[in-house]
Amino acid sequence: MRAVLLQTHGAPEEALVYRVGVPEPLPAADEVVLRVRATTVNRVDVLLRRGYPGLALPLPHILGGDIVGEVVNANGHASELPEGTRVVVYPLVWCGRCHLCRRGFENLCQNWQYIGMHRAGGYAEYVAVPARCCIPLPDTLSDAVAACLGVAGLTAYHALEVARVGPGDSVVVWGATGGMGTFLLQLARHRGATVVATTRHPEHHELLRSWGADMVVPSSPPEAAVRAVLERFPEGVDVVIDYVGAATLPSSLSLLRKGGCAVLCGMLTGRDVLVNIHSLYLRHICLQGIYLGSRAEFTSLLDLVASGVVRPFIHGVYPLSEAAALHRQMEDTGFRGKAVLVP
Repeated sequence: MRAVLLQTHGAPEEALVYRVGVPEPLPAADEVVLRVRATTVNRVDVLLRRGYPGLALPLPHILGGDIVGEVVNANGHASELPEGTRVVVYPLVWCGRCHLCRRGFENLCQNWQYIGMHRAGGYAEYVAVPARCCIPLPDTLSDAVAACLGVAGLTAYHALEVARVGPGDSVVVWGATGGMGTFLLQLARHRGATVVATTRHPEHHELLRSWGADMVVPSSPPEAAVRAVLERFPEGVDVVIDYVGAATLPSSLSLLRKGGCAVLCGMLTGRDVLVNIHSLYLRHICLQGIYLGSRAEFTSLLDLVASGVVRPFIHGVYPLSEAAALHRQMEDTGFRGKAVLVP
């Protein structure tokens, strides 16, 4: 089969290699084999390619947590997933046995695995995934649209869930032109919140407003963004969504009102930062770390997209062989929305 292999950690041009003749996956008893119809490039793919802190990947490895595919080997699961069924894959694999799984928190499973990280992902022509992770797709959702939902879309949905964003709340989204920002702005607006987007690209202001931003401010320097937001919200905002990391976390905390919540879902600029504990407890500030969300949240997001309430912004659709070039672009200039790969 055709696949992009992560053969070493480093720059995309050296680390990612497009190969033909890679062995096709053999399914375990609980798995089905999919012919991949679409996948996407995510920020976590870039981190894994560089070398994710504390994680030793067996190389070569196949990245890609977003998967839309067609069942080609039902492997004993034909009653629920007949061959030919088009599915989107929930990107987390849970054990079903630990105390968190038993309480219904499969996304917090003690033995969790993330497809594309702990097991082979979608940068390939075929992939084996657990049957329980496969969700049949309606004909109204295209491969490209559905492929944008599993990582960026689900993370955005879960971030707003854990922060309990609702009508009248104010939400700031750092770096809102990326794939997750697309969803955050639309979903927060759908919940009745006032949404502030930050961007380092002045030419993207109108685009962000079209996605649902009520206010757009330059993100650099972060201190200037804070001043601009606090002019409109003198007491601070209710929620800040921060996937940038060390460079923006101090500003995120200074943006919050008393009792506000900072949702942390990335570390693009580093994972270590100094935090003033006194300021946190004196202001009743909540720091909430997240990754992805539950399978039930994923199906709710699919319903919103299928009904037209939320739509991803697709930067472009590219052949799988362009994966390294797209990694380079994501690092150098970023995307507006999501970049989709097709084998």
